[in-house]
Amino acid sequence: MTDLVDVDELPKTGSSERWRTIALTTIRFGPPIISIVCAIMAGYFTSMTAKPRLPADIAALAVSILKSGDAPVEMRDWAADALGIQTDIAMPAKSIRQ
Repeated sequence: MTDLVDVDELPKTGSSERWRTIALTTIRFGPPIISIVCAIMAGYFTSMTAKPRLPADIAALAVSILKSGDAPVEMRDWAADALGIQTDIAMPAKSIRQ
């Protein structure tokens, strides 16, 4: 059988002991959490600046150049490059069917 322990028999923890426990836990786990959050934020901002979005007016201009039938080759190349379309990929002739 188990003996029941009275609440009066348990040692009382003082408020200084509780604050000490909270402080030690914060010192132990605080810096790694802060480091992880800072690394995530740095990665997010780096990815946002590394891949700038194309302004809408440039994208509209590039699409209109590609739709135009009388645009010079240099303008078509610029438009394809501005939109990120790869034009240097060779396509096998047997894949084209009429």
